[in-house]
Amino acid sequence: MTQRPRQNPTKAAASAANPSPAQSRERAAGQPYYAAESFEPMRSIGFLIKRCGALMTQVAERRFEGQPISFTQWLGLMKLRYHAHLSATQLSAEIGHDMGALTRVVDGLESAGFVRRERSRQDRRAVEITLTAAGRRQVEARIQVLVDAMNELVETFSHSEVDTLIGLMQRMLAVLQDAVDEVQDPRPVAQRPLADFIKPITPPRKTPAARRGKGGKA
Repeated sequence: MTQRPRQNPTKAAASAANPSPAQSRERAAGQPYYAAESFEPMRSIGFLIKRCGALMTQVAERRFEGQPISFTQWLGLMKLRYHAHLSATQLSAEIGHDMGALTRVVDGLESAGFVRRERSRQDRRAVEITLTAAGRRQVEARIQVLVDAMNELVETFSHSEVDTLIGLMQRMLAVLQDAVDEVQDPRPVAQRPLADFIKPITPPRKTPAARRGKGGKA
């Protein structure tokens, strides 16, 4: 069976930057950008963003080899550097880790004294994760590791091109965040009940021994 040759990313990028006359006419006419009959991965923003993210994670993980903390741990500390208190659910969403994997990451950071778990000031039933002074020193000492890696990745781009790319990515991030929020609840935030923002915690069931201790015979 003949294998389809892989598309050259450089050629794909050139094609994206220089649309055909037909594509230009379609855009000018206000037609949708994508069509099922011409859809391909190397022109899909979803595929390209996901693939770039996966490859950048691999690059960063290699740079953090030999460091006291892993890239994933550093990423969690970095998020807490900008958000003083985050719940496990919030931190999981921020760094793109499932709750099981995040628990192991936080456990390791807590054992090392870089984070601590504490009761929320807004809701005493909730537990939040916060950065310690040692954790802040650890994350700030490793920023240069990632800065060096990022500078190498963009060294073939002009500063203007990097600024343009960042601006477009920020716009796409806002569009995606709005889309996710709308799917979760299409109502405006002002119309949503307070209960939507507070996750209740079910109290643990009392054992027979505990009931006997409080009220005598079970």
